[in-house]
Amino acid sequence: MIVVQMDGVSKSYGVKPVIMEASFQIRAGEKLGLVGRNGAGKTTLLRLIAGLEDPDSGQVSVPKGTRIGYVEQNPSFESDLSIVEAVYDGFRDLLEMQNALSRLSREMAGPEVAGSPERLRRAMSDYAALTEEFERADGYSMNSRVTGVLSGLGFTKDTWQRPLRSLSGGERTRVLLARALLSRPDVLLLDEPTNHLDIPSTVWLEDFLSAYPGTVIVVSHDRHFLDQVVTRILEIEDHKVNEYAGNYSTYAEKKEERLSRQETAYKLQQGEIARLEAVLRRYTALSARNNKFARRAEDVRKKLARIERLDKPVLKRKSIGFSLSNPDRGGDQVVRLEDLAMGFGDRVLFSNVRLTVKRGEHVGIIGRNGVGKSTLLHVITGRIEPSAGAVHLGAGVDIGYYDQQHEDLAPGRTVIEEVLSSTRLTPQEARNLLGRFMFHGDDVFKRIEDLSGGERNRVLLARLMASGCNLLVMDEPTNHLDIDSVEVLEKVLAGYDGTVLVVSHDRYFLGRVADRILELEDGRVVDYPGGYAYYLEKKSGQLGDAGPRAEGTSALRYGPRLAWREGWSGADGERPGVVGSGRESRGSRGDGGPRLPCAGAQQESVGSVEVLEREIMQLEATIKHLNAELADLELYLYPDRMAEKARSLALAEKMLEECYKKWESSTNGT
Repeated sequence: MIVVQMDGVSKSYGVKPVIMEASFQIRAGEKLGLVGRNGAGKTTLLRLIAGLEDPDSGQVSVPKGTRIGYVEQNPSFESDLSIVEAVYDGFRDLLEMQNALSRLSREMAGPEVAGSPERLRRAMSDYAALTEEFERADGYSMNSRVTGVLSGLGFTKDTWQRPLRSLSGGERTRVLLARALLSRPDVLLLDEPTNHLDIPSTVWLEDFLSAYPGTVIVVSHDRHFLDQVVTRILEIEDHKVNEYAGNYSTYAEKKEERLSRQETAYKLQQGEIARLEAVLRRYTALSARNNKFARRAEDVRKKLARIERLDKPVLKRKSIGFSLSNPDRGGDQVVRLEDLAMGFGDRVLFSNVRLTVKRGEHVGIIGRNGVGKSTLLHVITGRIEPSAGAVHLGAGVDIGYYDQQHEDLAPGRTVIEEVLSSTRLTPQEARNLLGRFMFHGDDVFKRIEDLSGGERNRVLLARLMASGCNLLVMDEPTNHLDIDSVEVLEKVLAGYDGTVLVVSHDRYFLGRVADRILELEDGRVVDYPGGYAYYLEKKSGQLGDAGPRAEGTSALRYGPRLAWREGWSGADGERPGVVGSGRESRGSRGDGGPRLPCAGAQQESVGSVEVLEREIMQLEATIKHLNAELADLELYLYPDRMAEKARSLALAEKMLEECYKKWESSTNGT
């Protein structure tokens, strides 16, 4: 089934064309990556599909009734809701049905209804219809889905009550992402979803989207993420949309092959045109003496006119021109941390940190959001004082700092003023430098406050280039850069003789740049004296099969697994709610009552997240099974059995709530 079709779609803003005559189809269940340079039109294409903008010409077709979810890159909204309220707000219909089911089950268990056959019949009829509707909407897994998604996206239980108005832009984006994932639209549009995610959350999102039953169209500059998730690439280049089967790595190979074929075809055609033009010139010269050559010249001229000229392929596009001069040598020990500790109030970010960074090392710093990676850089660069311990810089160390928040940039300055204020360049040298970072003409007079995130990144990179530093400290340098610019940065840093400390969640980038990994974890700094591949190998060896993925996340819990309608198994290998052949594990004891796993295993489950997760899944299956039995209209003929089922349901729901509390307590303590 085709869920999106574009036929000859064009879109311009004023006189500036963005997309020209785009035609393609997207089928149900496909996972597509949308790539292209900054400003190429990726967000515009998403907005056209979402119906938020209309094309200038052509047609965007989406089948009637198709639900589309769209998460913008930089959403702006205000709300008094808390994080968890905002997420549950997307389940209003399900919550109303859940409350109605609870009310009906209480009524059926009461003597007034149970003792009246007519009232009992009406209540059970209503219950059966509502249960069927609730089950179709997969309402029984609502709570576990909310818990799993919020945990997977890095929201710990103690943050759920924070109001949205107090969140950063990145946190708000994650809340909207959680709502979109939980709403399960038929077509999910994501604009740079990994920009504000740490590595474990990105890996979780990869798993989620790979298993997502709907269609996903994602804009991303994270090459590793695209490799893991997408099966087709749409590239916007020169206002055209080009299609490539496969993930990002396959796309890169196929694009290179396509450009090579285009170059060969172009050269052959140019050679043929040159030959025909030479023949035409010769026949034209001879036609003055012999009329038959005039006819031949006309034939050649017509042949030239019939040739459909091929465009010259652009093999090397204009990109930032970034290079770092070899710095002054300095001492062998560049940074030494001695019993370093940092905390704010009662919260300790890290303590007893002892390590030495030597000249020429390229160190990648990783860890979950909020563990103190940026704070560690601030302490090393002297921007804040540590709570304890000391930072010793080696002789002749000159620090160049790249701040992801752009706090070092003065909003009121122009681009050229910013560079001149922090370097010894002349105005002409500054303009030449900025030209290499794609600030041309009057672009250098733009104010910092009017620049996009990517443009501000380029200003910071230009400043670093002219600084002559021998210790380069960088905090998330790849954010807001397109893939071409990131690849330039990778090559520059790989050839830089100075020392690099870089915080990044970009695994592809870390694999190209870092030769040593520091991971902030549980208040400690764990040293891995090798590149990112070495870190993954060691991490996998340490954790074994403790978690869903070995890629730096094996020990992390993301909550009860998310239950898609198909392909998901409970602890017994059955999908929750699918009644088997009468086995006890399906949710009944054989005597009509439910099997309540938490009731028999509470003591042994304490402190064991895995056991609790299995129990939660079993309880949810039991509740679903009991609801199905209560929806059977024949049951009202046996009031005692019906009342017993209703009491069992109430007990199971209570046990589920207790298990969730234990699970939350266990995961918050890890």
